[in-house]
Amino acid sequence: MLKILPPNISNLIAAGEVVQRPASAVKELLENAVDAGAGNISVIIEDSGKTLIQVIDDGCGMTPDEARLCFERHATSKISEAADLSAIMTYGFRGEALPSIASVAEVTLRTRKRGSETGSETVFTPSGFVGQEETAMPEGTNIAVRNIFYSLPARRKFLKSDSTEFRQIVSEFSHVALCRPEISVRLVHNGKDIYNLKKANTLKQRILEIEGKDMVKELIDVRTSTRIINISGFVGNPSDARKSAGNQFFFVNGRYFRSPYFHKALMKAYDSLIPEGAYPSYYIFFETSPENVDVNIHPAKTEVKFENETEIFEILTAAVKESLGRNSFIPTIDFDHDTLPDIPAPSRFHYTGGYSRPQASRPQHIPYETILPPDMNTSRHYSSMDSPDSPSPAVNGYGDIFGDSGTSSSGSGILQISGRYLVTTLRSGMMVVDIRRARERIFYEKYLRQLDNSSPISHQVLFPCVMQLSPEKISLLTENREQLRMLGFDIEPGEDFSISVNGLPEEFGTDDDSVRAAVDDLLASLTETGSIDLMKADRREAMARRLASAAATSAGNGRLTSDEARLLVDTLFSCAEPETSPGGKKCMSVLTEEDIEKLL
Repeated sequence: MLKILPPNISNLIAAGEVVQRPASAVKELLENAVDAGAGNISVIIEDSGKTLIQVIDDGCGMTPDEARLCFERHATSKISEAADLSAIMTYGFRGEALPSIASVAEVTLRTRKRGSETGSETVFTPSGFVGQEETAMPEGTNIAVRNIFYSLPARRKFLKSDSTEFRQIVSEFSHVALCRPEISVRLVHNGKDIYNLKKANTLKQRILEIEGKDMVKELIDVRTSTRIINISGFVGNPSDARKSAGNQFFFVNGRYFRSPYFHKALMKAYDSLIPEGAYPSYYIFFETSPENVDVNIHPAKTEVKFENETEIFEILTAAVKESLGRNSFIPTIDFDHDTLPDIPAPSRFHYTGGYSRPQASRPQHIPYETILPPDMNTSRHYSSMDSPDSPSPAVNGYGDIFGDSGTSSSGSGILQISGRYLVTTLRSGMMVVDIRRARERIFYEKYLRQLDNSSPISHQVLFPCVMQLSPEKISLLTENREQLRMLGFDIEPGEDFSISVNGLPEEFGTDDDSVRAAVDDLLASLTETGSIDLMKADRREAMARRLASAAATSAGNGRLTSDEARLLVDTLFSCAEPETSPGGKKCMSVLTEEDIEKLL
């Protein structure tokens, strides 16, 4: 039975969530439907929620009096006294969702209580109560929110693009769908089914329905039970870790929440198993007594406070490590063997030129002015007397200098170390070039030119790579499709939430694994920058920086031939700022004879 909370209880509850965007209303209405005991929920959206948000459920419904009362602040059936706050197991309990929504939109609530012969239709607008009348309808609730923020043009103006608002709605929908696999849920946008999820037999089945069947090979079961907390769910295979975050979920007692603290605990379990900057997928469910967790510390109820956070941190790390070890992802030493194979230590040094012994010859010298742009200040670290030993003209193209051909020619005068550095002599000493950082600088300036001049160079793949992605990621790529084409990405949306990658910038590999890695890097870049706004220099630079890093990674660590090594150095010095990477780190370092003498 609904009732107004007395002041002594309502004052104990944090201020209700302000409806900031359509996704806020979707979240509240979805949670209300779940709390009503619905077995089937449909969410119908038009224009990313700006025109219509409609949630239909077959839950317990309300009487006409309750339908009128639920628009009053702190009208709730969940709590009656202060002690109830420490035993909350439902989503909504403050009684502020509907009054908050009705204050910024037109709301029509049609509801019929189970066992009643008829239902009622109640209408509210930001001006207040409009009217209520009897209506025929199925048992349950059908609530429609129209023209959100229509009476607040300043608020409506600050809504993001339709694609951005849609992604937020899909995110909120996914949170509920994941933690309630026993409920059938459907999401419709502009007349098209986005999700139509029937009741799932298992959590894994629901995850695969939402994230795609490709996820099946990635999921690793996690389960542990302690006196403090029970933990269950799935984590991702380390080899499938992505640079784009997005499949990281924590739930407690069926409620989604965010926790950077527990994220660190989980990442600790993956220490040394995944590359830096990569994120594993995880779907972690905590079960604990409601007295041990406070869900009322944040207006949006997306942050919670645990009584035993430190202990849970250690339990979570141990549980994930145990699961990864059980699946042979954590290396172990087998002491049962009397002997172990000898592994020869590889040499860390090799020359690009394959000669048997050095030949005495006088190296040729050319001043840096011949390989640097005319407008570059060559007096910063170099002079015309400090030059590489082998002459080479300035090279503005990129060729295939980033492959690993496995061949080399002698006489380049460039030494390679560990596939990471190039060393060449100068008259006054020697210069060391970081290969990866040099590539990043070259790619970064190339992508900036393409974004500024609309001159893409796309390398078409022989067989298009088809990938299944979540609706949020599809939307992100679609929103920036033309801008991505300017960078050389030829990506077409397909059916059933798939994309077809037909072409990539020439620096990226075209095999399936390379294409998938490139799309992952691209999504990571778009997630960080939002959208590629060509009118904003900082957005262009951020996108070029992330893609340059991805392209440098895709190029690999293979040995360069002598020609490729020389071309890399020459191309680096044709850049506007050859000395530093886009991230501000040094691309090269010069050691003078005096520096070398100090080392010896």
